[in-house]
Amino acid sequence: MSYSQMLNPEHTMYHTLLGVLSGVFIIVRLSQPKEAASSAADAKFRTFQWSFVMVYLLMMAADWLQGPTVYTLYKYYGFTHEQNAMLFIAGFGASMIFGTFAGTLADKYGRKLNCQVYGIAYALCCLTKHFADYRLLLVGRLLGGFSTSILWSAFESWMISEHNSRGFAPELIGGTFSMMVAGNGLVAIVCGFAAQGAVFAYSGHPVAPFDLSIVCLVLGTLLISATWSENYGDTKVSQAAGLWRSFLQIKEDRKVWLIGLMQSLFEGAMYTFVFVWTPILESKGSVPHGFVFASFMISCSIGATVFNFLSSMSRPEGFMMYVFLAAAVCLAGPVFTKSPLLIMTCLCGFEVCVGIFWPSIMSLRSKYLPEEGRATIMNMFRIPLNAIVCLVLAHQDALTVEMDFAICAAANVVCSLLVAYLNCVAPATEEQVASGVSK
Repeated sequence: MSYSQMLNPEHTMYHTLLGVLSGVFIIVRLSQPKEAASSAADAKFRTFQWSFVMVYLLMMAADWLQGPTVYTLYKYYGFTHEQNAMLFIAGFGASMIFGTFAGTLADKYGRKLNCQVYGIAYALCCLTKHFADYRLLLVGRLLGGFSTSILWSAFESWMISEHNSRGFAPELIGGTFSMMVAGNGLVAIVCGFAAQGAVFAYSGHPVAPFDLSIVCLVLGTLLISATWSENYGDTKVSQAAGLWRSFLQIKEDRKVWLIGLMQSLFEGAMYTFVFVWTPILESKGSVPHGFVFASFMISCSIGATVFNFLSSMSRPEGFMMYVFLAAAVCLAGPVFTKSPLLIMTCLCGFEVCVGIFWPSIMSLRSKYLPEEGRATIMNMFRIPLNAIVCLVLAHQDALTVEMDFAICAAANVVCSLLVAYLNCVAPATEEQVASGVSK
């Protein structure tokens, strides 16, 4: 983006909103609830928490560095929009199919090993981006889909197991989830600027961010190898038996499948949002994409911090119904208004809900998913999620942008009803009632 483009009068609203959101984030972060003295004094927990979060954010940075330029790279190599769409569908399809087996591998052979495989496989995916060969890039997308399924399951599974095995208090785990999400939003902003700087330094070639991603992946894999211990799910069952047992656990435990359905619907709406926010804003005028992306990520970090306030007063089963309803209202906004300011406000409001959603769903998974098949079940949740995204991508010619937003809003209304049902099948315990967090 040139200096003259940054000063475009049409962008004033976006610049102002980014400044306001930055101020809100600082205020919310500084006023977050103080932790109890006993937990603050727990040096072992703090060391564990920070060492995990730093590695997790480094691995997330490797993913964020690729996002801003992957479509541009394919276009740079001369591929059509339809060919690009097929590459994206291949990635989501690989995550849907191979991700399930990645979960069973993690539970049987070790979560640490699975995280190391992520670093190696994703680095290989990045290497394929140096070649303008469609078949090789397709292989890269398959590796990328497989890798991201590990990123969204094995790291969290490893941390939960370590947290519990080391005897840390269960209530402390929510703080780690909040740090993961808030830090992830800030890392995404930094990576956006870093990716742009890398392209500029590499004479405009969009492959440069993928090389930066490889550096992050190598460093993260080395840190995992040197500092993490191994933990497992159930090592005694075969992969097929593990898959079948996880399927039965989802089928027979209403709490598990309710959480899985919530996750699939909300994340399906979230990934659809990624594809439709650009056209809805561009239909209203010139858009500074970098500033919009930064606004979204700061909004997400605000939501992750707000989670700390909400979780100090209520359990996620209590407040997530209202968060999903708020997300539905925000996603319905672009359907009913033509004002760029109101649309952008709605989009940022949805990103705040995303920031609350992530540590909330992580807390619910840590509470209700069985340890022996945690990674497998988490990846099975991604099967309907990726199917939803593939269907949306495949039918964009038949859907208007407003219809996309309406579908996403409806999905969040369903999520709120699922939370209400979860409260019926998993009511607050007497201890939670007594401590005032049962709402």
